[in-house]
Amino acid sequence: MVVFERRRERLGSRFARLLNRASLRYQRIADLDVVELFGTWPAASVQMVFAVLCTVVGIGLRQMIDVVWAGAGPFGLMVPSVLVATLFGRWQAGGITLVLSSLYAWYFVLPVEGSFSFALASDWPRVIVNVLAGAFVVALAELFRGIMRQALRERELLLKEIEHRVKNNFASVAAMLRLQIHQHDGNETILAALQSALGRVDSHAIVNSFLYRDTTYTGEVDLKVYLEELCASLQMSLSPDARIDLRCEAAPARMVRDRAVLMGLLVNETVTNAMKHAFAAGEAGEVVVELVENEGSWSLAVRDNGAGFAGTAGDKTLGMELIAAITRQLDATLHLESGSRGTCFRFEGKI
Repeated sequence: MVVFERRRERLGSRFARLLNRASLRYQRIADLDVVELFGTWPAASVQMVFAVLCTVVGIGLRQMIDVVWAGAGPFGLMVPSVLVATLFGRWQAGGITLVLSSLYAWYFVLPVEGSFSFALASDWPRVIVNVLAGAFVVALAELFRGIMRQALRERELLLKEIEHRVKNNFASVAAMLRLQIHQHDGNETILAALQSALGRVDSHAIVNSFLYRDTTYTGEVDLKVYLEELCASLQMSLSPDARIDLRCEAAPARMVRDRAVLMGLLVNETVTNAMKHAFAAGEAGEVVVELVENEGSWSLAVRDNGAGFAGTAGDKTLGMELIAAITRQLDATLHLESGSRGTCFRFEGKI
């Protein structure tokens, strides 16, 4: 039963990753705007070039089809060309593509080929209807483009508001714990538990402060930047005198936001444990966070050169239970080595 539940959790995690990646790609496509992409260029020039490119691609497809079905649907490929031009180049690019594609179909495809003359009296109404249909496509695509971009902007503002409120909640909880610590003068075990709880709240708050950086609407996080800044914050909070040096050696890699959060929590928990417990009072040392990415898989190692400990990955301490739970959520594996030369937590999983 336990094995079945774990397999179901892994399948659910993989399915969620696929959905996140698909959502990210959709968001990137929906947010693409060639005018913004080439922001230093004049907007009209960018739109003209993009419209010509869309028209040329449409003409190329038209000629490929003509090899098999000459003259079939002379205005048929105008619609996708105009649609793409409008969605990513705004209505001006769509309008230019519509005019160029219509002129091409009229001159080179419709009888009489190589002329703007009509072979049949019914040809000119057909041209007008197709041009009007293309104009309708431009208007509809521009409306859809505006709605989608506005929705993405509103979603971004909502996420920032949520992030701000969560940050305030973390600060409130930390303040209450600090108040309890200052007021408590009794049992040392209770005091240590309060201090440990405060440390974890602070660690989670540090992770939260990076959630909305270098992302695209709950998209991907640059793990190298994320972990480097996270380690810098942990260095300042846990060992500001640099008695214990915390180094980050992360390779360039990207990961969807939710999974990056879990990786940050792993780093927080393992680094905090190492800097608090791996070295004797006043002893200098080093903790290294190393991230390696290779063909869609990642390996995260947190190692120190402290005294080591006799624990295993299956220990039931709160710290080890948290690490094990986060590892399962990441659908990763944990390898723990500890000895007289230090301790190394190594996690391996898929991006």
